[in-house]
Amino acid sequence: MTWQVAGLGQKVHQEQLDTGLPDDLAAEFHSLSRWAGGLPRRYGPCVTVRLVDAASIEGFFKSLFHRLNRYPAFIVDGKKYVGDDFSRVDALISEGLAAEQVVTPRGISESPGGR
Repeated sequence: MTWQVAGLGQKVHQEQLDTGLPDDLAAEFHSLSRWAGGLPRRYGPCVTVRLVDAASIEGFFKSLFHRLNRYPAFIVDGKKYVGDDFSRVDALISEGLAAEQVVTPRGISESPGGR
């Protein structure tokens, strides 16, 4: 599963803080980075995080493509959520992971050609 929103490392966090964000945006960014920092603990290597700055060229085109006009915005397996209720994003991630699980009956092996 790939979750588009990565790079929430210390370098990105420090860069954002160094730009002199207003207090409300700095608090929102801190909340987002704290939540994203917990993703590996909750989901392990199954989730990839990718941060895209909405003010960048890439962010501009992604916003147009996904019809986003408010932030933070999250795209999880093609489903979008806009807002800061991270439990809703966790629910989208969990749904996506559950949909990817393929259960194969024991004793039956699958091979090319269906034999």
